[in-house]
Amino acid sequence: MASPEQPTAVPARSTRARAPILLIDDQRFVGLALARLLDGEPGFELHCCERGSEADAAVDRVKPALILQDLVMPDVDGLALVRAFRARTSTARTPVIVLSGNDDEGTRARALAAGADDYLVKLPTKDVLIACLDRHLSARDAGRVEPLDTEFLAAYREEGAADPDETLRELLEVFFRDAERLSSDLRRAAAAGFGAAVPKLAHALKGCALAAGARALADVCAQIETGAIDGVEGVARLEVELARVKDAAAGAVRQRCGI
Repeated sequence: MASPEQPTAVPARSTRARAPILLIDDQRFVGLALARLLDGEPGFELHCCERGSEADAAVDRVKPALILQDLVMPDVDGLALVRAFRARTSTARTPVIVLSGNDDEGTRARALAAGADDYLVKLPTKDVLIACLDRHLSARDAGRVEPLDTEFLAAYREEGAADPDETLRELLEVFFRDAERLSSDLRRAAAAGFGAAVPKLAHALKGCALAAGARALADVCAQIETGAIDGVEGVARLEVELARVKDAAAGAVRQRCGI
């Protein structure tokens, strides 16, 4: 059976990029069946985790391009697991596809509301499975946005000045101070159910993010502002994205812009 230690790898025979896929399902049969469906398909590399409680360790080990997961498992709540993936920095933007034996609209709606990208009733046919995987992996690659646009920030450099990056450093200091304050206010407003305050705060933070070149963070703020995602769930995603911006500012921006 496929496992994190012994993945089912297929020699690349097409333009499909290598895609590690993590399956989280307590039924060993499901892993065996999916391995058979993916056999001969170039690029896909299936890894299996049979306990939801071990999902974090499996994610760290596999670094999946896409996650397939069951909803009903003996050791974890599947919906809580979806939300945990969305709140985790490394999987916040990883496609999560629920693979469930429940074929009803209510369960599907709850899974999507929790942050799942798609919902398949198990077991799907090979054509349905491959089409779903390719669709979400392609969308992920096409829509990937870096946490911080360093080329945009470079415009704030003052060439010829004694300290060319002084303005840039000041901009980021102000941004992070305002972002932390607005994020904290958003968290409290969403938790208290202050519906009118949430979009206003999200709009303010969106403006800050755009001024600092944090476009992915601005996208999350826009979704909160328009109600495309729930306030509480949106704040969790926002905080993950803000952490990515901090990492980028401490790494790539310092290297490229001298911060």
